[in-house]
Amino acid sequence: MEKKMYLPEDIDSIALKFMDLRGRMREIRIPLSMFPLILEDGISFDSSNVGFTDVAQSDMVTVPDPSAYNIMDYGDEKIAVFLCEMYWPDGSCFKGDPRYMLKNTLKKLEEKGITVKIKAEYEFHLLDKDTLEPVDKGRYIDGRTEYSSVISKISRAMGGYDIPVEKIHHEAGSGQYEVEPLPYDDPLKAADDFILIKELVKNVARDSDMIATFMPKPLSNEPGNGLHLHMALLENGEYMFSPGELNEAARGFVGGLLDHAQGLSAICNPTINSYKRLVPGYEAPVYVCWGGENRSVLVRIPAYGNKEEKKGRIEYRAADATANIYLVMNALISAGMDGIERGLDPGKEVVLDLFDLRQDEIEDLGINTLPTNLEKALHHLEKDDLLRDVLGDSYRYYMKEKKKEIMEFNMDITPWELKTYIEY
Repeated sequence: MEKKMYLPEDIDSIALKFMDLRGRMREIRIPLSMFPLILEDGISFDSSNVGFTDVAQSDMVTVPDPSAYNIMDYGDEKIAVFLCEMYWPDGSCFKGDPRYMLKNTLKKLEEKGITVKIKAEYEFHLLDKDTLEPVDKGRYIDGRTEYSSVISKISRAMGGYDIPVEKIHHEAGSGQYEVEPLPYDDPLKAADDFILIKELVKNVARDSDMIATFMPKPLSNEPGNGLHLHMALLENGEYMFSPGELNEAARGFVGGLLDHAQGLSAICNPTINSYKRLVPGYEAPVYVCWGGENRSVLVRIPAYGNKEEKKGRIEYRAADATANIYLVMNALISAGMDGIERGLDPGKEVVLDLFDLRQDEIEDLGINTLPTNLEKALHHLEKDDLLRDVLGDSYRYYMKEKKKEIMEFNMDITPWELKTYIEY
C-alpha cells in the first residue's frame, strides 16, 4: 500500500536520522523531490560502517517513520527531520535496530495489559567554545543570571517543538544545567524527544558562541552529567507501584534493576568517560542499593512530583547521555520486569547518606558498587543472559564496538601522561 505524506513547500531538504550502537546520530540528507520514493522504499546505506553488521552482510535500508518527524528551522534553511527504522533489502525488519527492539518490548508488554511511562532528566554543561572552560561558576539553583537568556532560549526552543518543560535550572557544577521535560511519556516518544532535546540544546548554545555537552565528565574536580530516568508501570490503566512503601510489583522491579546493575552499566554507562563520573565524592550513584528520598543510592523512590507522578514511580540514577537511549530504556524495562517475574527482593531500604561513609563501612553493610571502568562493565554484561538477549542481534556488534573503544583508549597517550612522565 502506497504511503502518502505531504511536507511544506518551503522545506529545503530532508534529514533521515538514526542512532548507532555507540549513541551517535547518523544522518542521510536527501532533496525534497526524493521524498515520495524514500517514504515508500527507504534509502540504502552501509550498515557495517556504523557498527551494526559485518562487511560481508552490510546492505541495509533506512526508512523514515512519519510519526517521528519535526521541521527544524536553522534560520537560513528548514529541514524536515525524520527518525528512521532499519530494514534488510528484502523488506524484513532489522532486529538489531535499537529503536525496533524497544518498540518490540513495549508491544509484548502491551499484550499483557502493561504500559510504561518514563520521564527523563538531562544534565549538560555550557562551555566557552574556545577554552572549553565552564561559562559560569554557579552552583545548584543559585539564581545566577549571566546566561539566563540562553536558558530561556532553550526553553522556548523546546516549547516550539511541543516539548513542555517543567523546569530548567543550574546544577551543582560550574556551567552545569539540568532540563526536565514535563510529562510522563511513552518510552519510545521519550527516547525520540531525547534526540531532539540534545540537538536543540546544542544548537542554541552554538548560536550563543558556546558549546553544550552532555559528556558524563567534561571537567575534572566537578560533578558529572547524568541521565536520570523516572519509570512507572500501569496494568490495565492502573498504576502498579505504590506511591510510598514499595508494594510487591515495585519491590520486584527494583530488585531486577539491582540484580542486573553491573551488566546494565555497560549499556547505561557505555564510554570510557562514563566511569570518571561514577566515582565516590561527586554525588554519583555508584552504590547498588535503593532508598526513598535518598540521593546516594542507585534506585530511589522520589517523594516530590505532580499528582500523576506521585501515583507510584521509581528513579534510576546512573545512566548518562553517551548511551544509546533506546538500548537504555529497553534494558531498564526488561531488567525490572525480570525482577517482577522472578519475585526478586531488593533488600532493605538504605536511609544512610552513603556519601558520608568510608568504603569499608559500606562493604560491612553488604552494599556493592557499580563497575569502576568500561572493561569491567562489559565483563558483567557478558555474564548476564537477560541483557545479552535484550541486545539480541546487536549484542556481538555492541561488544565489538566497545572493546575497540577500550583498545583505542589504552593505546592513546594523554596530556596527563606526558605531563607526569615526560621527565623520566
